[in-house]
Formats: sequence, structure tokens, C-alpha cells
Amino acid sequence: RSAIYVTTGAVVPNGFDAVIPIEDTAILHDYNDSSSDVLKMKIVPSKVSSILNETKPWTWIRKIGSDVAAESIVLSKGEKIRPVHLALLAQLGAPLDVLQVKTLPRIGVLSTGNELVDAYESSKLKSNQLGKIPDANRPLLLSQLGAYGNCAPTDLGIVTDDDGIDAISSRLNQILWGNDETEGIDVLVATGGISMGEKDIMERVFVRGMGGKVHFGRMNMKPGKPTTFITIDKDHSRKLVFALPGNPVSASVCCELLVRPCLELLHNGVDIDEIGRQTGPNFEDESTMREAVKYVVENANVHEEVVASITSDIKLDMGRPEYHRVTLNRKPIDNNSGQYIYQATSTGQQRSSIVLSLRNADGLMMLPRGGPMGCGSTVAKKGESFPVFMFSKISSSIGSGTKFKDSSHRPILDYNNDHVHNKREKLMVGVVICLSEKDRGKKDVLPDELGSRIVRSLGGESKASITSHVTCIVPTMAKAPNDNFANKLSSLIHGPAIEGSNVIFVVVASKGDTSKSRTRHVAFRTGLEVNHALAPIIDKHAHALALQVRKGASSQDGIAAMFENVVGTLRERSSLIITCSDIGLERAIGAMKGSLFHAISLINA
Repeated sequence: RSAIYVTTGAVVPNGFDAVIPIEDTAILHDYNDSSSDVLKMKIVPSKVSSILNETKPWTWIRKIGSDVAAESIVLSKGEKIRPVHLALLAQLGAPLDVLQVKTLPRIGVLSTGNELVDAYESSKLKSNQLGKIPDANRPLLLSQLGAYGNCAPTDLGIVTDDDGIDAISSRLNQILWGNDETEGIDVLVATGGISMGEKDIMERVFVRGMGGKVHFGRMNMKPGKPTTFITIDKDHSRKLVFALPGNPVSASVCCELLVRPCLELLHNGVDIDEIGRQTGPNFEDESTMREAVKYVVENANVHEEVVASITSDIKLDMGRPEYHRVTLNRKPIDNNSGQYIYQATSTGQQRSSIVLSLRNADGLMMLPRGGPMGCGSTVAKKGESFPVFMFSKISSSIGSGTKFKDSSHRPILDYNNDHVHNKREKLMVGVVICLSEKDRGKKDVLPDELGSRIVRSLGGESKASITSHVTCIVPTMAKAPNDNFANKLSSLIHGPAIEGSNVIFVVVASKGDTSKSRTRHVAFRTGLEVNHALAPIIDKHAHALALQVRKGASSQDGIAAMFENVVGTLRERSSLIITCSDIGLERAIGAMKGSLFHAISLINA
């Protein structure tokens, strides 16, 4: 038979239909013709029989198209590019330089606080400045976000509280929206300055300075209670802001639980056609849009999770559910089944400043709130099992991952039913105006005028409406509490005039002429009398919201800081009651507006 020499991977010439490996041949040195470049070979004698019997047409030849059949889909729209995909495309002759891919969301990481020293500046770290601490948040979050693979992180440095609201707002607006030289960012993650202290100014920066809208804040979780989510709109474009706590562990955990799934959704996008098939194509219809949003949320990728038993008792938090850092150990159920169970061990002290609790952690164990208002127990006992949200995938195999609707967070969607949604859509506001005896008939606190101020501050008539307003005269403060006034105020609040309100503003009119700043002052003693009268009918105090109200009012008019604001729930109905002065009213409401809508939805859930 005639044969020719062919190298591995070369095209087989026409007229030949099989290949014999060179390892099975021998060179015929004594037959070489010195006048010819042709190398003579023969099959190794010991293999002649097997080769002749086994070498059939197409042996050791790969037919054209045998690796990938014609019309095969090797990469689907929306699929995340991995190294093997690049090899496939190159092998198929697809030009990699014109491959169309989505741009990674651009995310900026900012730290705030006068106390911070940049961890990237060694000279400052060595100076041992009194009252200063290294900024651990930016290095932590920048590397954490970079490891997700779904975003392009950018270091935005540190801003100090002393920079002021206007200066910080101006700088961040330029960073968010960009200019002729810079592209801007899609998502901002800021740590610190979002809690309830006097120097916690970042919510005011985002809302007042940048025109943002608070969607939620004061979360029922540990760590991460102050976490706030804000959107800022401009020219039909929207930027997302995650204002995270300043403690590094809280910032890391909230980034993992909230920012990471959001970035995954931004990067992967949504299939509008599929959503239309599931919910209907008319997205201008409010109910259709609501179903579309629910579909997107339910099918969003979230963390993989396992159920693990704890190896020791863990004390439960009495106020909030906790995301406890744990290490995992996989143990076989028996020697033959090939099945495993997971055991979880706490990483130690869980204080939100202890970064060491993140070291070696494999995930976050979701522990319930303890005590009578929670699961009923004060301790999670050794051997009990709880879900663990994994920091990394258990398997690298291709798959859609865990969907939100299948995760242990799924019960959160129960709050999104029509009843709760309608409650959140519009606030029904009752107003009780408290006047001192000598301020009867004050023109600047007429019910209609005051009601209009409240509705405007809450976002207009689409967000809130006044169900009713009543006026109550506060008697001159006596040496002993006035029980008659307390009974009268309680009757007004629980009476038919205020019935149907889920928010009740008790507004104490200021003393003097409010049109002349020199003669005006907060009715401090009247406010104390009102708050004392309300004490028996308030079930739970919301001190954090009260502080927000006070801070907002005083930012509009410093004299408002003299008023003792009270916020709480009523004992006998699902309503929130707020006492405030008419001085600084607009900023007081603006400061707690985002939290107010969220609080009302939870009360009525």
C-alpha cells in the first residue's frame, strides 16, 4: 500500500483515508536513497497483524466538523464568558476582537469619616495620630467586589465629615455622572456616616445634596442595621447608592448580601421577552409592572446555600436575626453512601469591628431572632441546623445557580403581596394640632395650611393624603400632670375623626409670631405636656426615627433642636404616631420619609 508522512494536526491529502502512528513504524536506514529526500518506513514487524486488522478507513483521522456539528450553539446570549468559551470561539474561527460583550457595571467605593487614615499611605499609618484608625473598609470591599467578577471596582478614596454636605455632594455628583474626561459610575458603595450620630451626614448628602430617594434603611438584621439604599435620577438615567455601616464586618456582610446579588442582576440583565411571556407585554399597566418586578426578583441569582448543624451552642440576638460567620466541614454520612452532611463552627466573637471573624469563614449562617418576639429560644443548641449562605460556589459547573424564589430568603417576598403594597403606596395621615390656651386661633398653624405642608414634605398627593385634622388646646402646665388633658388627647387620637390613619402627626405649635424669627420659640413645656399625655397609649418607641426627625428639623432651623420628638406605635391599632413642632417641619419629615414608608409597611404586614 502506498503511504506518505503527515504531521499531527495536518490536513490528510486526497486519496488517503487512514493514519498509522509513527510510534508503530520503523525507519529503513539501509533502504534510504541518498539521492532522494523521501524517507522510507515500514510497520514494526511485531505490530503488522494488529495494525492491518484494526486500521480501518478514518482511523486516527478527525473528520471536518466532527468536534462541533453544524448549526450547534456553543455560546448563548447572556452567558458569562469563561476561558473555555474563548478557546471554543477561536477554534471555530470566530474573531475575538469583534466579540460583543456587556460592559461590567462600574462601581465606586468610598469611605467616610474624620477618624480615617488611608491604609495605602504608609507615611500616615506610621505617624500614630491620636484618635485615628486605618481605613480597612476600602481595601476589603475593593478586593471583595473584584473577586465577584461581575463589576469593575473603582477606589474613590476618603471624604471627611468636615468637608460639608455641599462639597461632598458636588464631588460625588461629578463622580456619579462623569464629565468629558471621565465615564462616571453605575453604583456607589459608601461606608460610614449613615447611622444616627451628629456627624452621620451621608443620608443628607445623598437626599438633600444630590436629590436621591431613600427606598429602605434601618434594616432588621445583624450586622448591618443602618444600611440604606438610595437611587439618584438624572436625564432618564439612574444611579444606585448603597450606604453601608462604617464597621468593616458590617460593610462586608451587607456588600455580600445586598450589593453582590444586585450587581449580578445588573450584569446579567433581564430577558424582556421572557418577562412579557410570563406577565403580559403591557408594562405601562401598574399591576403588570408589579408582576414583572416580582418575576425578576424571584428569578434573580443569589448565593448558593447549604444546611449545616452547629458544633456548639450559639447565643441568639434578642432584637434581630443574625448572619453569623462560620467555617464549614463536610462529613460523610457513612462509608458507602457517598452522601455528606455539613457541620458549621462559629469563627468566634462576632462584633462588627472584628475583621478576624471573617478570616477562614466559608459563609454566613442565618440565625433567627431569639426571645419571645422571635423563635422563642435564647440559644441555638449544638446539633441544630440552619441555612448557610456560601461566599463561593460549591461547584464550578455551568448552571443558573440558586434563584431567590428557592432560597431561605424567600419569605421576604410575602411582604410584597397586594395588601402590603397598597399600604406602602400611600400614607393616610391624621393631624392633631396642639395649641396652648393663649395661642388659640393662630393663623399660621391653620389645619389646612399645616396639612398641605405635611403632604408636600411626604412627596405630594400621590404619596400621602390627609384623612382628617383636629385641634386640641393644651392647658397651662400645672405642678402635677393634667389627667383630663391626657384623656382628651387619647380620645381624639382613638376617635372617629382620626380613624383610618396609619400615620398620626401630633404637631405642637410654636410660641410667638412664626413670621418673625426673633419673637418665635419652640413650645418646649407644651411639648413635654403632650409627650407625657401620649405615654400611656404608645406601645413601642422608635427612638432612631425620633432622632432622625429631630436632626432634620434642626437642620432647617436650629431652634427646633429644643423640641423633644417622640415616635412610636399605638397600643390599640396599627398606626405610627409622631410628635413634632411646626418649626422645621419640612426637614423633619424629609429626614425620616424613606424610613417612614418602610416602617408603615412592616407595621401593617
